[in-house]
Amino acid sequence: MERIPLKVGVGKYFYGKGCIEELTKEIIRFGGKPLVIGGISSTEIILNRCRDEWKTSHIQVHIIKHSGECSVNWAEKYVKEGLAAGCTVVVGIGGGKCIDLAKAAATIGRWNVITVPTSAATCVATSAVCVMYDDQGRTDHSIAMNQEVDVAIVDTEIIAAAPRRTLAAGIMDSVAKLVEVKHKLHISSYKDCGLRQYIGYINAKGIYDFLLGEGKNAYEGNCTDDQYSDLFMTNLLHTSVVSGFCSGATQMALAHALYDALRKWFIDDTREAMHGELVAIGVLLQMRFNGDPYWEIKRVRELMERMHMPVYLEDAGFVSTAENKKVLIEEIVKITGLESQKDMDSLICAFHDIVR
Repeated sequence: MERIPLKVGVGKYFYGKGCIEELTKEIIRFGGKPLVIGGISSTEIILNRCRDEWKTSHIQVHIIKHSGECSVNWAEKYVKEGLAAGCTVVVGIGGGKCIDLAKAAATIGRWNVITVPTSAATCVATSAVCVMYDDQGRTDHSIAMNQEVDVAIVDTEIIAAAPRRTLAAGIMDSVAKLVEVKHKLHISSYKDCGLRQYIGYINAKGIYDFLLGEGKNAYEGNCTDDQYSDLFMTNLLHTSVVSGFCSGATQMALAHALYDALRKWFIDDTREAMHGELVAIGVLLQMRFNGDPYWEIKRVRELMERMHMPVYLEDAGFVSTAENKKVLIEEIVKITGLESQKDMDSLICAFHDIVR
């Protein structure tokens, strides 16, 4: 049997209003000298809540407010700063790029890591992979962490204050898991595939059903605190559990391949679009490629429209020339490894659904 290290979940997952209070205790548990890496505004949000307590607890903090890309160059630079300052733990604050950067620095420097997301736009706070870019923002490669994230602190009051756009992006990034996992699968029980894949599939379906049912109400603010807490947990934790179980499994991740291709070749055109917004367009591409029924694709598209998301590539800034479309399709083929003529024809047909 192949020996595969299964990295699923997070050491501790704090959630609820005011749970940012747990951050100080966790920092002290890991030596009391944090290297804080976060976005400019998001770091201030957390500092405003923790600064006095850190001072009282004699926490020696080295703060880096990052506005660049999530690149290996930046991660290595911050590792040197953290080592020079005698830091004992990394704290990542903010959104996807800053938290992935903090996770990468922790992996390279062999520190423990605490994540403090300030939006529910991706599952980065609990995933065991760091998605890296080059210094210009183009997709580069991924770094596998040495172990799972040690602690994630999800203060639902802070998350709820984030722009609704981030919530919509996170909803669709999570919805993508099912359509990517189920490519060409016909699963009715655990006997139809390996158990890991079945666990991933069943969880992805649960996420899909929940978010298609509750996403619109959440976006429009028509949810209770408990429902928001469930949704944040879905985007921030449950989705990364699916990724953990499906790591290395057979799947055709066209939705994320579209994102990677756009970030590689059309970064300037699509820079203003969020990760989840580009993946959402990819969900429509994947569903058509998978042969999902028209009514189900329409259901997903309508949710995206109700959340004021782009549904065509042009809405996200892509310039739809014949040459650009050719480059994009060729890169998707390269990323996914499509080989058969049937799959190529299906991809081209599906692609017509996401361009005007």
